[in-house]
Amino acid sequence: MQKFLSQTFTFVMLTVLMLTGSTYITTFLMQKRNKEIHSLPPNKNYIIIGNSRPALDFNDSLIHSAYNFSSFAECYFYTYLKAEQLIKTNKNLKGVFLEYNIEDIGHKRDNWTWGKDLMQSNYIKYSYAMRAYNHEVLLKKNPGDLFAIYFGRTFLRQLKNLTVLDSTALRKFYGGYFFDGSSIMDSTSNKIYVNQKFHLKNVSSFQKEQLLRLLDLFRDNHIKVYLIRSPLHFTNGVQFNRETLIGYLGEKNKDLDYLDFNDYPAKLDEFRDPWHLNSKGARKFSIFFNQLLEDGLLLKENKEQVVRDALLALKKDYKE
Repeated sequence: MQKFLSQTFTFVMLTVLMLTGSTYITTFLMQKRNKEIHSLPPNKNYIIIGNSRPALDFNDSLIHSAYNFSSFAECYFYTYLKAEQLIKTNKNLKGVFLEYNIEDIGHKRDNWTWGKDLMQSNYIKYSYAMRAYNHEVLLKKNPGDLFAIYFGRTFLRQLKNLTVLDSTALRKFYGGYFFDGSSIMDSTSNKIYVNQKFHLKNVSSFQKEQLLRLLDLFRDNHIKVYLIRSPLHFTNGVQFNRETLIGYLGEKNKDLDYLDFNDYPAKLDEFRDPWHLNSKGARKFSIFFNQLLEDGLLLKENKEQVVRDALLALKKDYKE
């Protein structure tokens, strides 16, 4: 019996050491390829980051100065890690367009952070960039699944990334514009109130803290932040206004620009669903957004009013 227990203990320890060593090796190799993943093209010095909404809405092939690094189901906890790598890799980075609506700091984003499935997909992406703080958060909130992920798929997926994916595919794994030509919208969509009213009591102090950390990161590195809200179908109902949204970010952030495209007048067949544009809508919206930048939006004193005026003019053209 003692011999069996000794052999079992030895086997477990060797397995742990092997997996831990393998993880450190892949982490080292991933860091070596960091430039391939996060380097901006020569003509781009702005980035667009956020979750699936900017990932689907901003076709950066049509936006001359900005590159889309957004990723599906990515909360600010993980976006912070991505932002660190982008800042480190791109010394010419001037500014960032960061998606922000009230649900982005809601309790449902907690599941995006440490819920099993999304923690797994994001941990695989960003474990190589994590510090003690990140591991402490995940260990405190969901230790069982964190250990299962750490000693499971992380090594295998990173090994695949290193040995199979070329630079383009590896970059896409970490984010970018997502082409989707589908639409679930039809004539009945105009009659369905799809939004569940978001109550301010559902704001998560943790998610708010992560957004504030992210804003501080950009500020400390002298990178200008432009908060954005991507287009929403009107059946989502009335959204919280700028004053409410910016008010949650404290005195230090009260003067941030909030470029609100919520009322962008996309047609029904230009929506993938009530929360995202499809490729047809993204093409039109991205051309519109690019024109704003080309016309000097970021040099204007009142950028928010410029956006509102441009949207009103566009709505008028649509009616005509």
